[in-house]
Amino acid sequence: MTTSHRTSQQRRRLRVLAAGSVLALAAGALAAAPSIAAPSIAAPSVAAPSNAVPGLAVPSPAVPAPGQSAVTGTTGGQGLPTVVMPARVPAQAAAAAKPRHDVDGDGVSDMIVMEYDQVTAVYLSSIKAWSDYTIIKTDPDPEASFKDLLPVGDVGGTTQPELLSLTFDGVLTLYEAGVKSTSAPLWSGRGWQIYNRIIATGDLTGDRRPDLLARDPAGDLWLYTGTGTVSKPFNSRVKVGSGWGIYDQVVGANDVDGDGIGDVLTRTLAGELWFHKGAGSATAPLKPAVKVGTGWNTYNVITGSDDGDGDGRSDLLARNHDGVEYWFKSIGGGKFAAPAYFGSGYELNKFIVGAGTTSLFGKGQNVMTQADNVLVKYHALANSTYYSPPYEVGKETPGSRNTYATGLNSHNHASYVQNIGTDLYVRGVKVSTSWNYTMMAGPGDLTGDGKGDLVSRDSAGVLWLHPGDGLPYTKFGTRIKVGTGWNAYNTLVGAGDYSGDGRPDLLARDTAGGLFLYKGTGTASAPFAAREQVGSGFNQYDTLFVPGDINGDSKGDLMARLPGGDVYTYTSTGKTGTATFAPRVKFGTGWNIYKNML
Repeated sequence: MTTSHRTSQQRRRLRVLAAGSVLALAAGALAAAPSIAAPSIAAPSVAAPSNAVPGLAVPSPAVPAPGQSAVTGTTGGQGLPTVVMPARVPAQAAAAAKPRHDVDGDGVSDMIVMEYDQVTAVYLSSIKAWSDYTIIKTDPDPEASFKDLLPVGDVGGTTQPELLSLTFDGVLTLYEAGVKSTSAPLWSGRGWQIYNRIIATGDLTGDRRPDLLARDPAGDLWLYTGTGTVSKPFNSRVKVGSGWGIYDQVVGANDVDGDGIGDVLTRTLAGELWFHKGAGSATAPLKPAVKVGTGWNTYNVITGSDDGDGDGRSDLLARNHDGVEYWFKSIGGGKFAAPAYFGSGYELNKFIVGAGTTSLFGKGQNVMTQADNVLVKYHALANSTYYSPPYEVGKETPGSRNTYATGLNSHNHASYVQNIGTDLYVRGVKVSTSWNYTMMAGPGDLTGDGKGDLVSRDSAGVLWLHPGDGLPYTKFGTRIKVGTGWNAYNTLVGAGDYSGDGRPDLLARDTAGGLFLYKGTGTASAPFAAREQVGSGFNQYDTLFVPGDINGDSKGDLMARLPGGDVYTYTSTGKTGTATFAPRVKFGTGWNIYKNML
């Protein structure tokens, strides 16, 4: 397990988060800490991921010990990653593209991250230290969070950059980015949940105004050109590409070749890195792709970090599967030098601003029930493990039917849903008195409106969709019949995307142990495509449960427990059929101390 010390302020915020996500239904008091030890997490039974980049030798720097700082002034040991900034070099030419997120005004982009517990922080390059970073929201819900933060750059033509936030229900909001907080919102637009990636690219068209690209689940690419004003920052969209669904990461890299035009880098499932040079045209903003590397699936996130060393070209950061971050210096033509160690502890991050993908589907945790009915929560990190130790969040009512539903609201964590008799509770609040179903699951937004939904099965085997309203104590609209014959399944689970199109999906196990994928369509009237078998032999497990993404690659993963207590992880690959999940990896032993795992 990964452990880390936190500041008292961060611990207080973590407890507030816990209180908001799972509530006890009876009396509301938390039980005393259990005397039983938490399960151990075994080292994977396969070789640890290699840090090697094909064609490039990787240095083997000493990783700072926990609690130490790699650079004087960092806050390593307080739950934030260590940072080793690249050495600055004499500029070979004036920087062609301005840094997109230089909040402290020293000419170097600053790193903004969101941690696993929703804390947003900034690493200020001018003082080489971390600081909390506040996004000034107008949402009255204090727990409201973001699906992504985008380093759009200087939209208004001032000396201060702007930042975009994206909510789970598709609201894109523009702020001016200050040193430790943003301004109040300058502009907001709705409907952006129709895309599975929004990319801040810098200036693609040559007019010195930052632009946006957006990709939809069909793989079509759309350009929003910048206007130069913060009150209406983008023009109407124009389709500029198709077939972009083959990439699992799309990185707005700013200007990697020093010509003053923004560039894009993409990665395929096979690990190929492709360079899409900015063309300076509003009708054809990107030139044909050129392959510039292989083996980049060594990394679970690639980030456009802007120019790190002052040579006028934007560079990359890439995080490996152990949470170690590497810096890749641009050497021109979309190519990069051998990686240099940048820091450790990045498995704690939900995302870094500018990342080619984000893993936020509104879950990222599991809740488990002890023998005394006390509920404990585990946070999934980005290195295939949990944050330790877990903590108590309430009690399960004996005899209830429960699920830990993904993305029912804007909190960026799941909601505990409990069915007692015919009453349904969401986060401890009764929302229905006529709930007559034998099974339920909350895989996320199935209707395409950006608000999480529930599915339920009745005693006759009919599956129903219950559209959520997106509010903190979610209520559900008129149910929609999905299909019949669903009593063939003894398990329904889902948290995020297993197919690679960005839409939430559902997994179903039948009594013979077959595992089936129902791809989400984003349409309320027909929320799932035809089933696809993705596995067999799953009847050996007594429990299937889903953490969302537990290895940091933005794809939903699956976990399974044997009756003896061994737990295995099946990570998503983005492929189809029986290749949807990678071969299982042993996660740990002793997990049969929990009688329910959600």
